[in-house]
Amino acid sequence: MRVKKRKTRGKTGFLPPAWKKVPWIAVAVLILAAMLWYLLRGHPSGVDMPIEARLVELAAARGVVSDAIAPDDPIRKIDGVFVRTWEISFPDREARDGFVGDLEMEGVAREAEVSLPEDLSPQEIRMRIDLGAEAFDLRLAMIPPRPTEPPPTPVPTRIPTATPRPQPPPDARGRLAILLDDAGQNFDLVPAAAALPKAVGVAILPFLPYSAETATEMYDAGHEIWLHLPMEPEGYPGNNPGPGAVLMEMTADELQMTVHSAINNIPHVVGVNNHMGSKATADLKTMTWIMQELTVRDVAFIDSRTTTRTVAEDAARAQGVPTNRRHVFLDNERDRAAILRQLAEAVYRCRMEGEIIAIGHLAPETVQLLAEELPGLKKKGVDLVPPSALVR
Repeated sequence: MRVKKRKTRGKTGFLPPAWKKVPWIAVAVLILAAMLWYLLRGHPSGVDMPIEARLVELAAARGVVSDAIAPDDPIRKIDGVFVRTWEISFPDREARDGFVGDLEMEGVAREAEVSLPEDLSPQEIRMRIDLGAEAFDLRLAMIPPRPTEPPPTPVPTRIPTATPRPQPPPDARGRLAILLDDAGQNFDLVPAAAALPKAVGVAILPFLPYSAETATEMYDAGHEIWLHLPMEPEGYPGNNPGPGAVLMEMTADELQMTVHSAINNIPHVVGVNNHMGSKATADLKTMTWIMQELTVRDVAFIDSRTTTRTVAEDAARAQGVPTNRRHVFLDNERDRAAILRQLAEAVYRCRMEGEIIAIGHLAPETVQLLAEELPGLKKKGVDLVPPSALVR
């Protein structure tokens, strides 16, 4: 029997089975190399970015807010290397550990040396990325969790009660002076005011139709006469103090002539208090010029205290002018009940403090109430005295 010989293929035939996989291995190697190149070199937005901005970007990607990054200032130079220390606070450990991995990748991308994490405390680690000419010491901490606040303890409902005021001793007595302002505008109330106890003083505005006549009538009835000197208030000229006013724009000579003329316009003046004057009484220069004129005229001064910024008393004492201040306003509210409360306040403070000056207005409600109440003050532990008795 003849046996046919099988023909074998030459070198140009099929490859052996082991060699069939070679092209696919080469393709896989190329793909893997491309991926590694992309991972390590393929982030131009990161590598080309300044390192400071890149660190901020990486931290922000891990949930770090800008306020939680604290770069040092100034930068230190150690062994020719500019070293910066940054403290970065992360919301939790997972975010911090993720940033550590990001930092290691960034070091590879930038061909920089990144140190291993060094524990500084249970909450803080330290790493260093060294780029040659500059380096960053990074302290990576975790924001401590806020302590759980206990539920608020319910506050028992209490009925508010007024704190009792200290009371003067039963036998306490004091001296009270009352000065009625704004006289001179009309004459209708002058007879009723003249009938009040003689210790009540009256302060008269200058250069008004009844200024001199009011001064004469009240003086003849035994009352002290004071000049109610108009002074510039806040809001002038919209808020006008009236004729004969002391204004801030005046020179020293003009101001002192104004005061001199106002005193001359009111006969029998023993002292001065201010009408309005919230701006003038707060100016030391203005008040000093006024007090210099009062020294020449030998009259006293009572500060009506139309502003808490007043320096009038200080200026008076510096120039040797007898002085004091208003302690209670009687009738800012032109209501009988309100005026009665303020008079009671003056009586209380008088017995507690010893001496009080109360200022009211020559107004119908005030004059009528004083006519009814003043005769009974002595039984309440109060001695009524002229205003000049309480200046010193």
